[in-house]
Amino acid sequence: MLTHDEISRVLAHYDVGELRSVRAAGRGMINETAFIETSVGRFVIRRNRRVSGLQSITFRHRLLDWLRQHGFPAPRILPARNGETMVIVNDRVYELSIFIIGDEFNPARPQQLSDIGRVLASYHRAVAGFPDLPPASTPRYQPSSLRSLTERLITRDLLGELTIPLHWYERRIADLCHKLSDEAYTALPHLLIHGDVHRDNLIFRGDAVAALIDYDQVCVDARLVDVADALVDMAIGTPPPGWSTWGVYRAPLDLERVRLLLHAYNAIMPLSRQEATALTVMLEVVWLQGNLRRTLSTPDAEPEYHLELLGQGRWFSEWMDCHRDQVLSAGLAT
Repeated sequence: MLTHDEISRVLAHYDVGELRSVRAAGRGMINETAFIETSVGRFVIRRNRRVSGLQSITFRHRLLDWLRQHGFPAPRILPARNGETMVIVNDRVYELSIFIIGDEFNPARPQQLSDIGRVLASYHRAVAGFPDLPPASTPRYQPSSLRSLTERLITRDLLGELTIPLHWYERRIADLCHKLSDEAYTALPHLLIHGDVHRDNLIFRGDAVAALIDYDQVCVDARLVDVADALVDMAIGTPPPGWSTWGVYRAPLDLERVRLLLHAYNAIMPLSRQEATALTVMLEVVWLQGNLRRTLSTPDAEPEYHLELLGQGRWFSEWMDCHRDQVLSAGLAT
């Protein structure tokens, strides 16, 4: 983790006063971040992963600067005394940003969903003219991508304990591929998505979003990826009776919260009917993908847990069968 001495050596390259306190911001698997207070204010210091490379860090910093120039609430990276937005100490790359005051996502404040939709659409509008985009990434929520996951599970399931649910998944994936083919996915509007839109990357003040943070997963993909991620993580309601606390997702979608987010998004960046239809498929792909991957990532000696995970995915598919028209209606601009 970042130590007091290490941070002091980095701060020697900035005009931010003397270091007074350090608090870990949660230890990640890749980057290390801490909240610090100096004699002049509060900041966030980050030690970037070695494999990131200066090029990707520079790209992210250019994007953050672009967003701020376009009035978007992105973190502000502070330049060091030499004008650079990163400092290299002992072959490690550091950056310093202004601490953003605010609160976490609050499920008890449904109006936050409206501002999430507004801010997400504002981000998509702001990046529309960003220059020098990277090449398109592997499609995140293309239905055909689910096939390799079921094939790996079938190969691993030597005792046949998951045969019945996996056969159901195969049939369902074929249906989803028919609804949203690879060609149709490619034809969807693509742009530089945030790629990691969830509650931990949003800072709120009351019902308003104060900032969208963490741009490590930015890539070119269908803009619906960001919309689907936001809906699945935050536009959710109360778990039904018997909902597993060990599953991938906290709870199923709540239609009113879905409407709040999509209505606000559509007021700025309206979805086409093609996109709104594709969204109903991609939401299901998110769920099935999450449960298949969780099953693959846990030991194959846990069939009861795996059946529970796969059952949660099927539950959501059946929920979508009953509510697809309502989700589609919510996704269409009025």
